[in-house]
Amino acid sequence: MKAFLFYSRYSLAYLFALLALLGAALGDAWTFLGVIGLFVIHPIWDHVLRTRHVPEARPKSRLPDALLIFALPFMSVFLFTGVIHSLEATALELAGLVLSFGAITGVLAINTAHELVHRREKPLRGLGVGLLVLANFAHYAIEHVYGHHKNVATPEDPATARKNEWIYTYHFRSFFGGLMDAFKFENKRLKSKPVWQRFRHRIVWYLLLQLVLCLAVYGLYGNSALLFWLGQGFVGVILLQTADYIEHYGLMRTKKEDGFYEGAKPLHSWDSYQVITNYSLINLGYHSHHHLKATLAFTELQEQPGAMKLPHGYSTMALLAFVPPLYFKKMNPLLSLHQK
Repeated sequence: MKAFLFYSRYSLAYLFALLALLGAALGDAWTFLGVIGLFVIHPIWDHVLRTRHVPEARPKSRLPDALLIFALPFMSVFLFTGVIHSLEATALELAGLVLSFGAITGVLAINTAHELVHRREKPLRGLGVGLLVLANFAHYAIEHVYGHHKNVATPEDPATARKNEWIYTYHFRSFFGGLMDAFKFENKRLKSKPVWQRFRHRIVWYLLLQLVLCLAVYGLYGNSALLFWLGQGFVGVILLQTADYIEHYGLMRTKKEDGFYEGAKPLHSWDSYQVITNYSLINLGYHSHHHLKATLAFTELQEQPGAMKLPHGYSTMALLAFVPPLYFKKMNPLLSLHQK
C-alpha cells in the first residue's frame, strides 16, 4: 500500500486525460476541457501550491514500470474514443477534440515514450515506439536517443533552441532537422550491415506503419476521423517540441581547440522542480540529471548542483514560449547570468 500511494502521484496525467474524455462526452464547447485542464488548471495549480518537488526515498516496487506499460493500451483506447466522437462532431467540437486529445498525446503518450525509449530492455523500448506511432512521431525514438543526447546544446542539435529564436521557426527546424538526422543515424547503422539486412531500416518501417494506421483510420471512419487522428498527433508533437525548446533554450557547450565540444553538464539544461509539473510529467523537470545518465528510471532522477532553474513549471513556460517577447524578457536575464 505504501508503494501504491507513493507512485500513484505520478499518474496525474491520467487525471487530465479523464477531463478530455469528459469533455468529449459532454460535447459542444466542453470538448476543450482537456486542453483547458492542462493550460489553465495545471499552471494555476502548479503556481498556487508553490511546492518544491523533492524526490523521496523510493519503496521497491514494480509499479513505476507498470504505470509506463499501461500507457500504450490506455492511449490506444483513449484515442479510439476520440475517433468515435469525431465522426459526428461539429467544426467547433472537432477543434476541441483535436486540441484536448492532442494535449494528452503530448503529455502522456510522447512523454512516457521518452522515458521508455531510453530503457535497456528491448520490450520497453518497443512500447515506447508504439506510443510514438500513435502520434505519427516514431522517428523521435532514433533521433532523440542517438542525436539529441549526443549533440545537445550545440549547433548540430536541431532540438536545442538558440537564444532569441522564435518558437514558431524552431518547430520547423526541430521537426524536419530531427527527421533528417534520424535517417542519417539509421543509414549509418545499416552501412556496415550485409545488403540483405538493409531492409531493416527502422525509420522507413516506422513511416510505413504510421501511413498504414492513417489509411486504416480513413478507410474505416472517413474524413473527420482522419482529421482528428492527424490533428491530435500534430498537437502532441508541438507540445513535445515546446518542452524541448524550454529545456535547453539558449544554452550552448563550448567548442574546444581540438574541434570537439566540452561534455554535457548540468548547466546545459533548464530544470523545473514544481511538484505538479513533475507528478504529471514523471519527473521530466529533472532534465539535467536525465542528460547526465539517460538510462536512469524517472524515479531515480535527482536535482543536480549547477543546473539552470526555470522560474515556473512547464505549462506556464509553454504558454510564455508562444509569446516570444514575453519569453525572452523572462528568460534572457537568467541566461545572461549563466553566460557571465
